[in-house]
Amino acid sequence: MKGKLDNTLLHGLHKAHRNARRHQLADLVTWQPADSLETGCTVILGMCSRLPKIIFANLACLQRSNWKELSAVYIIVDCQREAFDLDVEQAVIQSFPRLNISFFYYSKSQSQQAERLKLPYLYAWMSWCIGIKQATTQTVLIHDYDALILSNTALKRRYDEFQSQSAKVQGISWYTNNGFTSEDQLACTFECFVDVAWLRSFTPIELFNNVGTYRGRYVDYDITLEMQARHLSDEERTISPMSKADSEIVHPSQMIHQYTMFRQNPAKPMPCYSMILLPLFDYLSGDKTAFRKAVNSISLKDSGMVWDNVAISLKHLTEDQLQWGLQQSIQALKAHDVNPFEAFFDYYQTISKVVGCQLEEIQHPYATAAHKHWFSQSKAWYFACLASEC
Repeated sequence: MKGKLDNTLLHGLHKAHRNARRHQLADLVTWQPADSLETGCTVILGMCSRLPKIIFANLACLQRSNWKELSAVYIIVDCQREAFDLDVEQAVIQSFPRLNISFFYYSKSQSQQAERLKLPYLYAWMSWCIGIKQATTQTVLIHDYDALILSNTALKRRYDEFQSQSAKVQGISWYTNNGFTSEDQLACTFECFVDVAWLRSFTPIELFNNVGTYRGRYVDYDITLEMQARHLSDEERTISPMSKADSEIVHPSQMIHQYTMFRQNPAKPMPCYSMILLPLFDYLSGDKTAFRKAVNSISLKDSGMVWDNVAISLKHLTEDQLQWGLQQSIQALKAHDVNPFEAFFDYYQTISKVVGCQLEEIQHPYATAAHKHWFSQSKAWYFACLASEC
């Protein structure tokens, strides 16, 4: 049998370990089936308490994408309330008055388990399930913490499509990792509209990651995928893409996952491509020194950087990933009408030295003439600043 784990023995061991984990976590979140739900949509947003500035960039984009049927935004913070800076909560609510924002927090037992295990997918599952439990609308949008919605119309378009269909799940792409292919037609959970009554017809732990087989392959089910595969027809699983090429969305993906892994294993060489976008999110959240601070934190000798006291290895970063990060950054900054500035080029030039490549121009396939001009202006500002010793 083929799939993520071709070896039958390894697959069996992996499955046994995951079953034990599911049993261990089964009572962390519970809910009752949804009896009476209101028309409309609730955004479910899991927040990384150790990277609080990201929330401001995320919600600034979401507020511009607001549509009439968006009833509420539920922010689930991955720690206990007493461990979080409540000034941040108040600042968020006051900064985005057009969004009906409520905060929810982990209980003591939830927080202790999450912090002890430091599993990225555990944080995602628990935060989303806490939000789904509280939802009173017929639909939720599971919105990633590191996703920036740049289009003002895409979410309404997708919501209207979802309401006109018989679907229970509408993603923006099919899931193609961990043994699955696009032909399986299982929707990625991030940026996913989901029917709340359908979700709450299962127990929360049934939505958790699992190991199994699908269509003759060994697979590792991501959150909700097993329920999609077992309980939904093809017509009940749909996608409505959001274009990265047309700047409808900037979504580094795996940012919180990678950050959590570096918290668990500081400075260990491992996937890091989303980590280079951390300064972008802080900049868009109002910290205009973010790129300069990032430059100062980079060690060419160690091929790494330090962000919020977490040592991040950049040894696995490639030139293609550098160009991808550069493109994502320029798309987001242009969408927010930010003019080119010298610290931006300085940061990516320093990253290029870590990678061991020359940064002459932006070479990503999505780069438009406007993106290339923005980059050139940033580069010009950098060299002008050097000449004047600013």
